[in-house]
Amino acid sequence: MLQEISTSQPAVSFCISTYKRTDYLQKQLEAIRQQTIPDWEVIVSDNDAENHSAKQVVESFEDSRFRYLSNYENLGMVKSFNRSLAHANGRFVVMLTDDDPVYPEMLETLLDLERQHPGYGMYMGSHDTYYEKLWLSQLANRSPGIYSGLANLEMGAVREFSADTFLREFCTADFGGGILWSAGMVKREIAQAMGGVPDYGTPFLSDAAYLILAGSQNGAVFTNTAVGCQTIHGSNYSYANSNYSYLEIAPRAFHEFIVRELKLQSNSEDMGVLNKYIGQTLTTYFIFLKRVLDLSNTTNESFTNSIRNIYSWSIMRKWHMKYKIGVKYPELFKLAVQFKKVVLPK
Repeated sequence: MLQEISTSQPAVSFCISTYKRTDYLQKQLEAIRQQTIPDWEVIVSDNDAENHSAKQVVESFEDSRFRYLSNYENLGMVKSFNRSLAHANGRFVVMLTDDDPVYPEMLETLLDLERQHPGYGMYMGSHDTYYEKLWLSQLANRSPGIYSGLANLEMGAVREFSADTFLREFCTADFGGGILWSAGMVKREIAQAMGGVPDYGTPFLSDAAYLILAGSQNGAVFTNTAVGCQTIHGSNYSYANSNYSYLEIAPRAFHEFIVRELKLQSNSEDMGVLNKYIGQTLTTYFIFLKRVLDLSNTTNESFTNSIRNIYSWSIMRKWHMKYKIGVKYPELFKLAVQFKKVVLPK
C-alpha cells in the first residue's frame, strides 16, 4: 500500500545522486525513512540510464515521499545532483550521497537548531566516519569500524558564523572530521539561486565549493552533534579512479570559483586563508592517495604527472616539500600540522 504523507511543502528535500549502487541506496533510503520527523521528501536522480537500477529500490518503499528521476544518460555526479535539486520542493535541501547514511534524529536536530537560531542560510551537524575495509582503516592508523568526527568542543555545542566570516571559519575552525555536506541542510532558494553544486568538470572539491558559497550567503550554524556517517570504502570515487588528472584540474577550478563568486582580493586575508586551506587539504589528501598506490604496489603515471603539475602551481609550490616528508614520514607531517594549530593559532 502506498504511504501518503499530507503536506503542502516538506521541511526538507533529500537530493540524492546514484549510479549502480543499489545496496547502498537501499540502506540510505531505509535510514531516511527512520527519521523521527516525517516532514521530508527524497528525490533520487539515477545515472544508470541503461538499466535504471535505482528505480526498483525507490518503488519498493511504496511511499509517495520517495521520487525517482531516470537520467537519459550518465550525467556525472554533479549534474545529477543538480537535477535532483531542480525538482526539490522543501524549505531546505540536503545533498546526500547514497553511501553516507543519515541518523534517525538528523532532521529533528537540524530543525531544532533552526528554531533556536533563525535567519541563517545553512544548518550543519557533525558526523562519524566508518572505515569499511581493513586496509583503508590501516592507512588512517585505525581499525575497521565507526569513529567519532566530533570537534574538540562539548557535545552539542553550537557555533554561529556570519556570511562575512564563513569562508575563514570553514578553512580554519575545528570541525573535527570536517564538514560533510550530507550532514547539513541549506535553504532551498539559496541552493537553487547558487546554481546548485558548482560544475567544473570533476566532482572533486565541488562539495567544499558548494558549502563555502552556501554559508557565505546568509551565514551558518553548526552543532557538535553527529547526525550522519561518512563511509570510507574501496569504491569511493577518490580512491578507485585510475585517472588522476582531476588532481590538477579541480584545485585550480575550485580556487577560481571561490575567488570569482566571493570577489576575493589578491592580497586579502581571505585569499591567504583560502590558499592555505587548499595547500594543506590537498597535501594531506595526496599523501593518503600515495599510500594507497604504494600499498597496492602500483605505479600510476597519471598520478605522478598530476602531482608534478599541481606542485608547480604557485599556491602549492611551498607545500611540495611537506608532501615529500609526508609520503616518507606521514606521522611527522601530521605532527607538524597539529603543532601549528596549537602553537600558531589563527
